[in-house]
Amino acid sequence: MPRGFAHGNVFRKLGGHQRRLKLLKILVNALIKNERIETTFTKAHETQKYIHRLIDIAKQSTNDAYTKDMVGYWADDDSNKRKLFSVLVPRFAEHSGKYTRIAMLPTWHIKDIDDHKKMAVLELKGNPLPPLPVKEDNPHTLQNVLITAAKNDWKAAKNIQSESSN
Repeated sequence: MPRGFAHGNVFRKLGGHQRRLKLLKILVNALIKNERIETTFTKAHETQKYIHRLIDIAKQSTNDAYTKDMVGYWADDDSNKRKLFSVLVPRFAEHSGKYTRIAMLPTWHIKDIDDHKKMAVLELKGNPLPPLPVKEDNPHTLQNVLITAAKNDWKAAKNIQSESSN
């Protein structure tokens, strides 16, 4: 039985088996070359699994026949192969998985968006590119104002209760 998700869907379709592999190879090569790519969330999530597996295989040995076959299949370009072995493998030598990070792009301008249309950025950790901006909570939204007020009321009630018990 092929490896995959336990809930019956082994892989995401992404347009059929051959098209899926071709698309994943393109995305894996782009990620190795650029260290950050922007694509849909579903494609980024699938690519993440394959790049983790490829880096794990490349970390094992450079002289192994299986490693050469897998890297030869997934990394089309010689420069990508060299970068994989000379840059990425030493960078992740101390890591045990989790070589990438997915950041969702904001979708406030599109209503009723599906999972397959959400955009995301997939990047290798430790890349030389500037860091992605982290979304900060707006303290002036209605929800945050109500939560802050409730916390202040709770603290005031707790202080009154502790003073009356003394």
